[in-house]
Amino acid sequence: MKTSRLSLLYISGLLLVSCEKEINLDYHETAEKYVVEARMTQDNTIVRLSTTQPVTDNDSYQYEVAGAVMVLSSDGEVLDTLSYEGRGRYFSKVKGIFPNTYTLDIEVEGHRFSSQSTMQRAPRPSGFRFVWKEMVGRRILFAELKIDDIPGEVNYYFMHIYRNGIGYRWAVLSDEHGPGQELQQLFHCCSEDDIKDGDSDALQENTRVTVEIRSIDRRSYDYFYSMQTMSSAGTNPIQNFSGGCLGYFSAYNVVELNEVFHLDEVEE
Repeated sequence: MKTSRLSLLYISGLLLVSCEKEINLDYHETAEKYVVEARMTQDNTIVRLSTTQPVTDNDSYQYEVAGAVMVLSSDGEVLDTLSYEGRGRYFSKVKGIFPNTYTLDIEVEGHRFSSQSTMQRAPRPSGFRFVWKEMVGRRILFAELKIDDIPGEVNYYFMHIYRNGIGYRWAVLSDEHGPGQELQQLFHCCSEDDIKDGDSDALQENTRVTVEIRSIDRRSYDYFYSMQTMSSAGTNPIQNFSGGCLGYFSAYNVVELNEVFHLDEVEE
């Protein structure tokens, strides 16, 4: 079995509580496949191209792919050919503009892959805090994120908490049950006992916390949402590219929140 070391991270947009950690995607494939991680933001476009690798092999660099031709276009007009920067990373200065739909075409070693994504409006976070909640006789620390949903349209969000620059918790969220209202996402962090015991997964005093909120399109949401079912369904995420590669292309607006975790500031 082979796995792709995607630094992607998402879980249930329907549940209020998220307790998933960053994962390596365990693709159920025996033959080597290409893996694309393509992100277009309001600032630029970055694509990482690699191949699947054996589960027991930790040297991801040798699976990064050079020599691909990547072309960005919109409404049939070519916008740019991405430049290669090393270690499987391709770059373009092209910025995503709402509400344009973009196409990414990739050609590598006789293979062709293509995907589309539509740029969204900027997300509007309205609050972030840490709170204690009593669960089964234990005090549990949650991170609570609130977003002012955009009225009059269907919106999808991806949220990722980083701990000292490393992925910590993640979730996807849809406004289908409360369009135009304030949306809430709770991230399960750890117990009070975990903090006292110095557990490696617990938040500790003076931890740097970054919250990334992306507004994504439905196609991206469906792909990320399908990731949460991988372990239970025994399948890969749904196809986001044509041509048979794994991975995704997502155009999104992103907003970041930054703070330092202090235990005495956690709310009851």
